[in-house]
Amino acid sequence: MLLVPATVLWAGAPVTAAAQDLGADYARVEGVADLAERCTGGRTQFLSTCREMALAAMAVQQGVGLASALGSDIPGTPSTHGRRLGLMPRIGLTVSALALRATLPNVSGSTPAELAEGQTAALLGLKGTAVAGVMDGFQLAPTVGGILSVDLIGSYSVVSLPGEAGLDGTGSGFGAGARVGVLRESFTLPGISVAASRSWHSDIRAGNTADGNPGEATTGLTVSSLRATAGKNWFVIGIMGGVGWDRYEGDVQLSVPRGAGDPGSINGDVASERVLYFVSGWFNFLLTRLSVEVGVAEGVGDPFAGRSAGYDPAGATWFASAAFRITL
Repeated sequence: MLLVPATVLWAGAPVTAAAQDLGADYARVEGVADLAERCTGGRTQFLSTCREMALAAMAVQQGVGLASALGSDIPGTPSTHGRRLGLMPRIGLTVSALALRATLPNVSGSTPAELAEGQTAALLGLKGTAVAGVMDGFQLAPTVGGILSVDLIGSYSVVSLPGEAGLDGTGSGFGAGARVGVLRESFTLPGISVAASRSWHSDIRAGNTADGNPGEATTGLTVSSLRATAGKNWFVIGIMGGVGWDRYEGDVQLSVPRGAGDPGSINGDVASERVLYFVSGWFNFLLTRLSVEVGVAEGVGDPFAGRSAGYDPAGATWFASAAFRITL
C-alpha cells in the first residue's frame, strides 16, 4: 500500500517551492528565534548554525506531525458513523499508508555551510484509526439528520525517518479526538462534519554531534488538529474535500558545540501553526471502502530577517495517503 501514496506524490509537481507560500506570512512560529539566540551563547560565529538547527527542529515537528495527522480525520467518509441498534455504536476501522517529502536544513552535513544547504527527506508511514459512533444527533426531516451526532476517534501512527537525512527515530505516536456531525449524508444532501484531535509522539532527533554533524536537536512532539469536511457518495464512488489547522509543538534540546569541551546545550519550546487543504475519493464495496487522499499544507514565515539558506520554511508541503476502511 505504501507504493500508492508515494506514486501520487512523486508523479506530481515539486513538493516544496518558494513560489507556493500559500499564506505563510499568516502562519505562526513560536520559540525558534529565541532558541537560536540562546544557542549562540553570545558568539556570532555560531549564529548561522544555531538558526539552522532551530529551524530543523521546527521542520521535523511539521513533517512528522503532518504525516501522522494527514488531512481527513476519518478517511473515506464525510459523515459521522452514528449508532447501529439502540445504544450499540457503529464501529469503523481504517489502515492508512502515507507519504510526504519534508524539507529541512541539511542536518547530516559535516560543516555549517553544508547544514545551510537544505535537503528533502521522504517520510513514509502507516496509521491505524478506530472510530465509534456514540451519538446519533437530531433528525429534522427524513433526509436531514445527524445534526450534532458524535464519533470518538483513536489512532496510532508510525512514521519512518530516513537515517541518511540525519534523522533518527520512528516518529510513532497515538492520538484521540472527536468528530461532530453538522449534517449526515443522505440521498439528497452531502455529509458535513467538524473534528478536533490531539496526538502525542516519541522523541525525534535531527543531526548527531557524535557523527561529526555541526549540531544536534532532539524534539518531542504534540499535534493539535482541527478539521472540517464535506462530501458525497454517488453509488460506488464518492468524493470529499476539507480544510484543516494544525499546531505542532514540543520541547527541544539543542546542542551546538562551541569548542573547549562546551557542548552548547540548551532547552526551549518550539511551536508552529499552519492551514492545510485536502481532497479525497473512494470506492465502496459493501462494508469496506478504498480511498486515496491528496493535500497541501501551507508553509510558515521565516523568523529570521535577511536569512539566506537552502531551506525555505515558507514552502508548501504536499502529502498523500491511501486507506482501507471497514465499517461494522
